[in-house]
Amino acid sequence: MELEADCGRCSGLCCVAPAFARSADFAIDKPARTPCPNLAVSVPGQPAPCTIHAELPERGFPGCVTFDCFGAGQRVTAWADWRAAPDEAFEAFDVMRALHEVLWYLAEPVDALAAERAALAERVEALGPEADVGAVRGEAGELFGRTSELARGPEARSMARADLVGKDLRRRRLADVSLRGALLMGADLRGVDLGRADLLGADLRGADLRGASLRSTLFLTNPQVTSARGDATTSLPGRVHRPGAWASS
Repeated sequence: MELEADCGRCSGLCCVAPAFARSADFAIDKPARTPCPNLAVSVPGQPAPCTIHAELPERGFPGCVTFDCFGAGQRVTAWADWRAAPDEAFEAFDVMRALHEVLWYLAEPVDALAAERAALAERVEALGPEADVGAVRGEAGELFGRTSELARGPEARSMARADLVGKDLRRRRLADVSLRGALLMGADLRGVDLGRADLLGADLRGADLRGASLRSTLFLTNPQVTSARGDATTSLPGRVHRPGAWASS
């Protein structure tokens, strides 16, 4: 199952299906199921490229850079192009993106409960747009919680959903800590060891990760990394891509 976006095989679903409001992340308001004006809408069966893709942050669309469909876009486009079958495509995209995100977390490369996660992944992969997303997320979420506890150890601390916005965390011990759902926007994490920290749902927008060790973190995604600040000395898990801007920092 492909869990990475391939825009060259997609009809631009992420540029049409979601609504977004004028903010620091988006330069304009856009209603749901309405093409972004920067989308080059072409004929069904052909890609629909973004005309400002190379300069999205500079043009006021950093939110687009941090969005990830986890491969659902090209999968849905293969059977339902929104330009020819909008209702079918949009409804399928909402469900399949959610399922692909669950699959990303299920594929976490950690030994704890690996067999259980693989079994659930096999069942989720077989689901289609009619799936009950809430039920899937509920079952998966319980499994993610048990996986995290086992991987981090019985003495591991929890700072889940903590408000750490703008905090200087350079002297805090965060390895093995659950930071699930924590607010880390603008936090100073330079040089911090985040080994086996659970980052599922943590908001890392603007967090300073220069020199930080995230190689063994749990449930880290590409959008989280893209929204943060790092450099060539920031270590990342093998399946998480290093943003191009980090290499030259």
